[in-house]
Amino acid sequence: MPVIRQAFSLKQCIFFGTLLLSASQGSYAGPLSKVTIVLRRARILVFLSVIAAIAILASYMFAGFIDEAAKSAKFIELGFDHIFVPSARPHIDRRQLMSRILRYQGIPFGFFPATTAYDIDHPEAYSFWLGEEHWTPPKSFLLSATALASFRTHMNVINDIVRLEHASTLVLGDQVDIAADIKQQMRTVVESLPATWDILYLGHCSNETLRPTTFHSQIYVAADPKCVFAYALSRAGARRLKRVLDNMWPAPLKTFEDILSDMVVPLFLEAY
Repeated sequence: MPVIRQAFSLKQCIFFGTLLLSASQGSYAGPLSKVTIVLRRARILVFLSVIAAIAILASYMFAGFIDEAAKSAKFIELGFDHIFVPSARPHIDRRQLMSRILRYQGIPFGFFPATTAYDIDHPEAYSFWLGEEHWTPPKSFLLSATALASFRTHMNVINDIVRLEHASTLVLGDQVDIAADIKQQMRTVVESLPATWDILYLGHCSNETLRPTTFHSQIYVAADPKCVFAYALSRAGARRLKRVLDNMWPAPLKTFEDILSDMVVPLFLEAY
């Protein structure tokens, strides 16, 4: 399927408009009044403007259109079936920056609508995600609305991973900095993971002692990981995590990253 760039170019629109204007001057310059000629020209200019607007809109809509085969091939370059970037609607600047970074590296991705603190405080205005059970926040809870919103966002992402049956999925925060050679690094890392892996932290902010593995020099066993700005889940890991999180919502006692860490310590999740 070819890439669709735009329906009409601006040069084509101007060319057609010039022809129409010339025709109007030649056909109606005789018996018709000057007012009639002006009105006819005005209609033609309006028509030309509409066509130009449609051409510009089409170019924006379809310029990034890629067929599914090409998109899947680029996902495979990183070793994942899909890439989610959770981002709240007000964070336009973050989405623009992430779009530039990922498109520059040729990495396909999809923004995921993040739950906000306002959604938690005003559940009556909350738009439930596809497959999400209707819930009502408890009258009192230990976590802040911001922490609950982050928890719910990751829950929705994981629910989508399970629903779509992705074999592996990368979840990126909308403020991460990506290495220039991420494709080369991730391809070998993902291929080296054992078949039983559940979660892979692409970065963390804890001071745990690194425990090397025997299957890759850059992969370490996660003992007490912190931060969830970049992590990947296998299908089995997403399903296992979904069961636990569903039982905790809507009144979790800890943040999402702390719950993940608690699940890694007893090896409930095989993490690297």
